[in-house]
Amino acid sequence: MSIIASIPVLKGHGGITLSAAPEGLFLERPREELTIPGEAVGRVRAEGGAVAVELRARAGTTPVVHRVEGVSEAAATAFADGVNSLLLEPDEEVDGAALVVLRTFRTHWQRRHLRRFMWFVLVLLGAVVALSVIAGVTGGAGYAVGIAVIGLVTAVTLGAGVYEFGQWAHTRRVREHGVREFARPANVPGTYLYVDTTGTTRTVSHLSHGPYLEVAYDPKDPADVYTLKPGFMQRLSISAGTFLLLCGLGGLAALALVTVEALAEGGA
Repeated sequence: MSIIASIPVLKGHGGITLSAAPEGLFLERPREELTIPGEAVGRVRAEGGAVAVELRARAGTTPVVHRVEGVSEAAATAFADGVNSLLLEPDEEVDGAALVVLRTFRTHWQRRHLRRFMWFVLVLLGAVVALSVIAGVTGGAGYAVGIAVIGLVTAVTLGAGVYEFGQWAHTRRVREHGVREFARPANVPGTYLYVDTTGTTRTVSHLSHGPYLEVAYDPKDPADVYTLKPGFMQRLSISAGTFLLLCGLGGLAALALVTVEALAEGGA
């Protein structure tokens, strides 16, 4: 499907964007993007302040429809008319949903892991502030400054180390207990495609030039995918995480020593 530049870009509610390109349509949602090839599109309907992209479906099956709400009626009409004028002839043997590629930028687990990491660091910083105040009252301003500096470095390094080890443990679990699949190369270098148990085609990035890539994904979140063999960057990440964790533990020991010394100074 050849798309002309006059077709408008639609911006709907919830940060959803629908645009046209020579190869088809792009539906962008928060944290994910759908690539819909031209041959997968059955028709586009303008429904007032909304646009419905109906995919091709085999005879006797219900077509999949993607809707974008909250667009202007004029833009919706122009978009639908422009795309429909360039569609291929109907083909009842084409399953449009099977041609759509879903790219996820951040999985559910990654969002939860990041939130836990932020709370962990905030708790550490809160503890550092409390220790700094106690040391300042009992041992003097020097101890308060020392604990603040050591505590800040400790919170950052320990938090980063715990984050990396959490990522490593999760990746290992998915590799051992997840669903295994073979991903095929996409047209974009470093990108492979795999099909999950729901029939959705998804992307995974990996610097490889092989004819296929063996991956494993979490059946509860098929976008949470990893290669079966750790790459160089993954090994580097766990090495850096180990180093940061050791630094963080050393910082905790130093905090304990300085705090005890401040309390001793205050009791003297």
